[in-house]
Amino acid sequence: MKRLVAGVVAGMMVLGSAAAVIAAPQDTLAARGTVTAIAGDALTVSVKDQPMKFIVDGTTDVVAPGGGTMTRAAKADGKKGVPITSVVKVGQTVEVKYHMPAMHAASVRVLSAPNPGAPTAAAPHAAAPAKADAPKAKTSSANGQVTAVTGSSLTVKTSTGDKTYAIDAKTRVIGTGFGTKAKADAAVGKKQTLTELVAVGDTVSVTLSDAAVDHATAVRVTKKGK
Repeated sequence: MKRLVAGVVAGMMVLGSAAAVIAAPQDTLAARGTVTAIAGDALTVSVKDQPMKFIVDGTTDVVAPGGGTMTRAAKADGKKGVPITSVVKVGQTVEVKYHMPAMHAASVRVLSAPNPGAPTAAAPHAAAPAKADAPKAKTSSANGQVTAVTGSSLTVKTSTGDKTYAIDAKTRVIGTGFGTKAKADAAVGKKQTLTELVAVGDTVSVTLSDAAVDHATAVRVTKKGK
């Protein structure tokens, strides 16, 4: 009889021990790494260069930027939520809290955006075409001795023959002492004319904006004639 009672007590202790193991909550562990693959029911994360595959389901809590807005929109459309593939992308750094031994993900928190070069669903933006540089104005020059001068033109004897160039209010006349004379004339309200600054026999260098038009943008007197 004593042996029977002892056996019953021992059996109750075993059963009680077994019940305690079953009722004990699973330990929650955490892992942090980079997402390398994702599907509707699985998430693979590289943790210290080692792949870890987690099970994800409707009980997995996914925390990501914009995830709350997407979830509210989905519920407004009558859906239970959004799939994890909509908020978690390959290349992102995540923290996964999971239960052993099933490797069930209790939560997935996105910590960063995808790494540069990681594949994403979004198509890359096309690079804006480079703007073409504006064409530069053509310029040329001619050197020689003045053979004729008027208020609107200047004729110069060059190495290839006499050339006549148009002169207007935009043409700059440059020479020694011209700046001082211009200030003195301006003080008395007088405008300078080309014939006052350039004379027949002067050696000049003429800058042209367009050789075809023969318009002088500048006339520099390099040597005054006798």
